[in-house]
Amino acid sequence: MEKDAFIMQLRQMLEIKEKIGQILVSVDCCVGNSLLESLFHGIGLDAKKHAEIFKGLLDRAQGQNQAIPVDDKENATSKIQKVIELEWNVKNQLKSVIDKMTDDTTKKILVTVLGDVQKHEATLNSLIDLIGSMSTDEEKILDKIWKYSVKFDDDE
Repeated sequence: MEKDAFIMQLRQMLEIKEKIGQILVSVDCCVGNSLLESLFHGIGLDAKKHAEIFKGLLDRAQGQNQAIPVDDKENATSKIQKVIELEWNVKNQLKSVIDKMTDDTTKKILVTVLGDVQKHEATLNSLIDLIGSMSTDEEKILDKIWKYSVKFDDDE
């Protein structure tokens, strides 16, 4: 993919996800039903999260990312490890509850949450690797900039 095309698509997706987030977070049809409100709000927050990720990828594509200092890397990695442990605990509890749940509606919601928790676990492990690859202790900074810059078809 060419760099300009990638940047243009990221900008379009970012705009769409921001709009989705605004719409879902502002849904007010379910006042008094905290479950429905939380589901709308949660999906809206996911859309905002995706928009932020697209923004980060846009910065990366434009070479605006900076290397992470070693102390920040160690601090972030430690916190992520703690979160992975907590997510593992929730995952196991969810599995136990789901196995015992007889209400189909509640079970579907819990299965959806379990899927999110499992995705979080995988994403957090990938994040540890990404932080490691973008830290100042890995290699020379110029090599670093090339390593975590997006490679495009038109770079060759």
